[in-house]
Amino acid sequence: MNYIIKGNLRGLLCSDCELPVAGTSVKVYRPSDQQNETRLAVADPKQTFHQVNDDELKAKERLFITQADVQENGDFTIEIDGGKSGYEGGSIDVDWYCGNVPFKIPLPKKDPVLQFHITTLQPLYKSNQENAQYARFDYKIDSKWFCRILTLLDIWVVCGYVNDCETQKPIPGVKVFAYDVDLLQDDYLGNAYTDNNGKFTIVYPGDNFRKTLLPWLNVEWPAGPDYYFRVESSSGTVLLAEDRTRGRQNDRHNANNCFCVKLCIKGGGIITSDTPWFTSVGNFSITSDIDGSGKNLISKFGAGGTGYGFFGSVKLGGYATKKVPTAPASPLYYRFLFSTDNVNFSPVTTAQMETTALKVATRQITWNGTTAFQDVVIDINQAASVPDSVPADNYPNPIPDHVLHPDVNGWVRVDQPALDNGFYGSLFYLNTTTIIGGGDASAGLTPGLAVPVADQKNGRMLYIQFQTTDDPANTASPNLNTQSLIGKIYVNNWNEVSLLKLEELFAGGGSGCTPVSGTAHADYTVDHELIASWSLGVWSNATGTVSGLPSGTTPRGDAKKFDMASPSPFVLTPPFSAWPSCAYSLTLTTYRKLTTGESNDWGKTNQVIFCK
Repeated sequence: MNYIIKGNLRGLLCSDCELPVAGTSVKVYRPSDQQNETRLAVADPKQTFHQVNDDELKAKERLFITQADVQENGDFTIEIDGGKSGYEGGSIDVDWYCGNVPFKIPLPKKDPVLQFHITTLQPLYKSNQENAQYARFDYKIDSKWFCRILTLLDIWVVCGYVNDCETQKPIPGVKVFAYDVDLLQDDYLGNAYTDNNGKFTIVYPGDNFRKTLLPWLNVEWPAGPDYYFRVESSSGTVLLAEDRTRGRQNDRHNANNCFCVKLCIKGGGIITSDTPWFTSVGNFSITSDIDGSGKNLISKFGAGGTGYGFFGSVKLGGYATKKVPTAPASPLYYRFLFSTDNVNFSPVTTAQMETTALKVATRQITWNGTTAFQDVVIDINQAASVPDSVPADNYPNPIPDHVLHPDVNGWVRVDQPALDNGFYGSLFYLNTTTIIGGGDASAGLTPGLAVPVADQKNGRMLYIQFQTTDDPANTASPNLNTQSLIGKIYVNNWNEVSLLKLEELFAGGGSGCTPVSGTAHADYTVDHELIASWSLGVWSNATGTVSGLPSGTTPRGDAKKFDMASPSPFVLTPPFSAWPSCAYSLTLTTYRKLTTGESNDWGKTNQVIFCK
């Protein structure tokens, strides 16, 4: 039985700001205090969190089960093989290992190497149809602990929000620069873009604000930075430029290493509170995070990476106001259009829609005689609600969704009771496979042979346009507006070619059960336009993991008939001749450079079992 625990780990900076602890690890152990295991499993994790000292760490080594890396958005996945580890679903000790260079920022390597015990956890597993048990564990490190830990590592964080000064609406997609007032020359500390909630986070090492023109003069130590900020649009227009004297005021002077701030821009900058916009695909801005070929320029919140394309269902994000800017009395309708040639555009309708419900807004209602909140969703699996209708207080029943359906031409009406003056964030869930197909790319191919160029499967560019109107039935409405900026994403929905065969299993007409002895030829073929990596692997109880097998990150992949008995120039450890009689697993693992904009393609493993 396999046990899988998915979770998210973040550190609190202040009440409304938190930082995913990317680049660190979650470690899992058998409980060290078995006598008090039950009591510890029900204890508040805030009370059990503590630094693991050297003696504890040494005692834990024999109890170690596995560990998982924390991704850029704080997500982690712990996978425990019950057969190998002997784990049967009981309590586990969960530790956070942050080493001495966490959070993926350039820091000089220094002591100490830090590890903290979070809690003794009894996972609440649920089974599925794949011989696995699943559980969830999310944890936020208290700010008192987290900021102290950052101090030990000399990590400094600015977390904040940028809003419209009058409406207090968040402003997305602007670039915030942080500076420190210095005696001789002000220090540039770092920059970050705001997300759809107007939030930004700048992480930097302490040396950034201790720099001076004279290396021997450190006028900051032991004080903190004196902050002032500049905000620019994505095109570089300055929207806010604080005077450096702002950094000398009490609320900015000698700031702590966890600093939270709220900035506001008069008039909301270039994206005003009454202008509908299409701004993003998943986490990625269509103006700054995607290149001209439709691929990612960066990794963002744990998704994508340089050269990554898109696949599957993607969320189209932006801002849709309640009213039409040019007709303030009329509710706004919006829709998306798509094209594969950037010339002929068609409406995105329910035929191109991901059928999973998409939350687009929140409403304030009365439930159980008090203030409550209702989700506004686009969901064709539920009956559409009466437009703008507010549910009667029907407690103790659960609060129903307010359900929207696109019309036959893809138009969505903005719900008028929604908060935030409209829909802000994800506006539509597009299933790209309905436009750019894919599927199995391996048909008719032979393991060990390269894929002919004529049979290689490639993706296509997808162009996305945004429209708003006051009257979907009137194509000549003077209030019909088409956004001139077109989103461009490169889509490839083909599975990678992943073929694997051990020749000796079928030699001489064998049935696939023939033991392998003197020779072992692993025939493999890997091919995909956006291959990220691939690797052969061999494992058994007798040898553990065999090292030295072929792997690569070359474009499209590789194909070869690999002789494991005579692997030159590869060197296998242990060599094939030293493998004892046992059952072996031969695997071919592949990853594609594809993202939905929120999560990347999961690796796939092709497996052959054989005996020697």
